[in-house]
Amino acid sequence: MRHPRVTVLIPSHQRPKLLARALRQYVQAGLPVVVADSSAQPMDTAEEFAAVRYLHLPGAPFEEKLQRMAAMLQTPYAVLCADDDLTSTASILRCAAFLDANPDHSGAHGHYVRVVRGPGEAVVEPCYPDTHVARIASGDPAGRLLELSRPYVPLFYAVLRAQVLREAFGSGHEAERFYAASELALGMATAILGKVAVLPTLHTLRDIVPSQDLGGRKNHNLLVVSTAPEYRPVYQRFVDRMTALLGRTAGLDADAARRAVLASVQAFVDGYCLPGGRKNFIQKLPKYCRRAARALLPPLAARARAQAACQRQAALNAYLAPVGPEGRAELAAMLERFRSAPG
Repeated sequence: MRHPRVTVLIPSHQRPKLLARALRQYVQAGLPVVVADSSAQPMDTAEEFAAVRYLHLPGAPFEEKLQRMAAMLQTPYAVLCADDDLTSTASILRCAAFLDANPDHSGAHGHYVRVVRGPGEAVVEPCYPDTHVARIASGDPAGRLLELSRPYVPLFYAVLRAQVLREAFGSGHEAERFYAASELALGMATAILGKVAVLPTLHTLRDIVPSQDLGGRKNHNLLVVSTAPEYRPVYQRFVDRMTALLGRTAGLDADAARRAVLASVQAFVDGYCLPGGRKNFIQKLPKYCRRAARALLPPLAARARAQAACQRQAALNAYLAPVGPEGRAELAAMLERFRSAPG
């Protein structure tokens, strides 16, 4: 069955097995897919993935891939999906149906979990624990910009109206290899253009795999980017674009719109980018003692691991309570896909 109202967008780099794993999920569900692949060698899409619109862009920066995919959108909605993650097709379709019924909303998503691989085990845990309290629901676009960071839950993998991606990654989006502005530009464009719903769905299973696309990409956080002289040109372009979008949407003059945008940036910086104070040796001593005891007393170490596992499971159960049996079944199916088709 085809679902032509929402397009899956996948930026990829040097991970053909993971990309194939993701593509099978979306293609089998009948979702249109666009891939922007910056790998040196193209992926073979001739047979199994013939329906995928595949862009081979060797060496292209991440931001350029976003820009190229946004320009190809032909559906009302789109969802960005990392090549190492799996987003529930049931959640994608439910989010799209919600947006159909709620024109005052620009985006919708659900709950996220991640797989953290350690020595001899893979731990499943909540990815964005604040999802259940995040609300972007003000009737005022400037108010929604402040709600975006109170608390901040990334909207990068939400189902969004196509207009959001065009505004965030359209022709005015500079391919600067500057990830922080790309992520926040998408979140801010979403908040400016509408409300965001968190639905009781299992939305995305994130696989914590080291990035293959760091290259020259600048991963400095927004505190650095908003204050360092070398970033001033790109930061000003980012602020100017968000200011113009807010002004057009909310009918604000340029000064008022800029103040609202800067207030939103500052709220994000204050909440998520300020460095924490370093603990001294005395403050760290209890932690060192616990580590030494676990190393010297194997039974104590085993008990500590068991307690930690129980605590993690309790946290996961509480986080997933809204998704119900259907969401848990979706999680089990995606975990099985991870196990049967590892990257």
